[in-house]
Amino acid sequence: MNDASTMDYELLSPSLVEHPAGAAGMDAEQKTVFAFVIFLLVFLVMLMVRCFRILLDPYSRMPASSW
Repeated sequence: MNDASTMDYELLSPSLVEHPAGAAGMDAEQKTVFAFVIFLLVFLVMLMVRCFRILLDPYSRMPASSW
């Protein structure tokens, strides 16, 4: 393999790119996606709790006059 092509690869390798010292680690898009995923997980947990409550006591929300 040619030394010049190896040097080009090493220069373009993402593992060698230095990040600024003040970088937070996540950009705005990653933070938005992370917040959206957390919101979806919280919503999923709320739905699961509601479904388990309905399964455990299905007649608790039903008015007595309907049956």
